[in-house]
Amino acid sequence: MWWKDTFFNSNFFTGTVTFVVGLFAIILYFRQKNDRKRDAAKLILQEIRYAEQIIRIAKEHNYDYYLANELLPTNSWHKNIHFFIHELKETDIDLVSRFYSHSSYIDILIEKISDKKNDLVILKIPPETNSSAVPQTIQEFHFSSSRILKDVSEKVEFIYNTPAIDKLRSISEKKYFKFL
Repeated sequence: MWWKDTFFNSNFFTGTVTFVVGLFAIILYFRQKNDRKRDAAKLILQEIRYAEQIIRIAKEHNYDYYLANELLPTNSWHKNIHFFIHELKETDIDLVSRFYSHSSYIDILIEKISDKKNDLVILKIPPETNSSAVPQTIQEFHFSSSRILKDVSEKVEFIYNTPAIDKLRSISEKKYFKFL
């Protein structure tokens, strides 16, 4: 009976318990970090797939985008790029960053076109003004905005089936610390 009191009150027991708890906390920290990394990779893959799908559909319709769609609703690449600095090469990071940059710009253009079209629809023409100038303005705006949107969209490089995205895909499927 005295050995129980001696063992549980000893520095060895206290040190062992402290070591085990510390080790468990470190393992839990790395597991959570890897889970966040895997989840970020899955989200980025989904965003790229979705944006490419919208661009392909618009391409089939002469780059006429549905104004309610947003290519990158969450845009998580720039928030989570730090997870992939050690996993991807610089060229891979540049490729994904360029895709996100082009897609973000398309989102901005779509938003501006939508706002402008809404402004033109809401515009009330006083009866004494020449109303024939307004349709001409609408046509000029539509032509210019469509041309800019087409130019930017044609420069988007589809990356979903590239080696860079394959690396992200493997990160998203990786299993860490399966025993916990």
